[in-house]
Amino acid sequence: MSEKHFSRSAALLSGLLVLLVAIACIAGCTGSSDSGATPTPEASTPVTTAAGGATTGGSVSAVHYTDLIKFLPSATANWEAGDKNGMTMSSGGEDWSWAEATYTQTTNPDVSVTVVIQDTAGMTEGYWTIWETATVVDTPEFSWKSTTFKGYPAWEFVDKTADEYTLYVGINDRIMVFIDVSNGKKDYLTVFGNMIDFNGLAALT
Repeated sequence: MSEKHFSRSAALLSGLLVLLVAIACIAGCTGSSDSGATPTPEASTPVTTAAGGATTGGSVSAVHYTDLIKFLPSATANWEAGDKNGMTMSSGGEDWSWAEATYTQTTNPDVSVTVVIQDTAGMTEGYWTIWETATVVDTPEFSWKSTTFKGYPAWEFVDKTADEYTLYVGINDRIMVFIDVSNGKKDYLTVFGNMIDFNGLAALT
């Protein structure tokens, strides 16, 4: 999986956790008159109910990366596709596979979209880690929003300080489709999402 994009997502996650800790500290300082009250989800545990979540324990084999590559979008007149890469790993009876490609806009090479499809066979790994911790947040700098895409639960991230947008789509608590737009428009999330056969991916599980 792309170290660059997973690292960026991990950094976003770290910032989100810092924000949650700050909220919890503020709540603790201002709520001393009701110290026995049960904390609300917004101030304590991230809420993922609306968008589902991955299960734990890899009890099944992951889909081979060559099968995942088939679901990556093809190049178009407006987008040039880079190499389509992937990997299947197995350790201790647990599997993990992924496939990815980066697309560059033909009229503006500074605009790129990266698509990653991963199957961790039920383990909470990779982009599922970010998924499990995502919380509905809206700040002047960024936002996380629970949503759906083509009927599947999803999380949408928007960096309000730059043209950066990310969509995480979960399929049957197992396959994750990650679409990341850099220096582009939010509409590109939908453009590339529409080029992916989500029902076909669901059938693999």
